[in-house]
Amino acid sequence: MKTLYMVRCNAVVGREVEFNHWYSQVHLPEILLIPGFCSAQRFQLGAVQMLAAQSFGYMTIYEIAGDNVAATLANLKAASWLQMSDAIDMASLDVSIFTAMDEPVDAAGL
Repeated sequence: MKTLYMVRCNAVVGREVEFNHWYSQVHLPEILLIPGFCSAQRFQLGAVQMLAAQSFGYMTIYEIAGDNVAATLANLKAASWLQMSDAIDMASLDVSIFTAMDEPVDAAGL
């Protein structure tokens, strides 16, 4: 079973450079030290969109290893040593956990 921990957020206006440095150079490596997290990838909102109005400029997808999601989340909550930045707009933070329903399908396999 594949489980994704997805974070959508924004930088504090005018602090995008600081936000992106912290997120990529500090936050991702720290999260990946937490037992249960096995990979992470950041995304920036693309210039071309299907819908004009978008609430989030950034998204990070973390993969949780194994089936014990609750233990991974407990490990995350216990990680009081994480270095947080005030360059992240906490009012815009959105976190969701998704579990795969099916195996991946690719165009070559159709």
